[in-house]
Amino acid sequence: MIKGKVGELEVTSSEPKRTHIRELFYFTLFVDNNQVAKVSFFTGREYYPPWIELDYDPWLRKKNLEVELFKLIFEKLECNGKLFVTYDKDKETEELILKGYSAVDTPLGRSMLEAGFTWFKTWYIPEGGNEGSAKIQGNKSCNLDDSMRQLRELLDDVKTEEARHIILKKIDDIRKSRYNAIQ
Repeated sequence: MIKGKVGELEVTSSEPKRTHIRELFYFTLFVDNNQVAKVSFFTGREYYPPWIELDYDPWLRKKNLEVELFKLIFEKLECNGKLFVTYDKDKETEELILKGYSAVDTPLGRSMLEAGFTWFKTWYIPEGGNEGSAKIQGNKSCNLDDSMRQLRELLDDVKTEEARHIILKKIDDIRKSRYNAIQ
């Protein structure tokens, strides 16, 4: 279901298992034959956009490959697709969320932001009981106008200079791409 490379390492998936929902599959994601996440993948239906949820082990961060993994997933998602990533195995992210920092102020959120996601929500109190662990949601926007608006809105929420710098660079990159398109 998800295949590719992060750095020189191969990304593979176990055989997907169908569920009672025809668009929902479960599988395990591996990088270099090491498990990185258990995955729920909803392929979308009518007006419901696709989403991917990772029950995630952040060991790729130590190898500086986390952003590349999220970029691979970002490319797999269609417009308006959503990525949910649990952070119960990511103590640094969990501590920052509990201290009131925004999702993109955390190591996990910054990696998702750098991968291309521009709208974020922190699910630290799952609703209804079926959503599982606390997680960060990142959405893939459909166009540059939405991306620009969402990035500007993020500037109001962030508390760290590192996150602010990444957001401002992304805004500048969008401006430059628009300028180059006009030329």
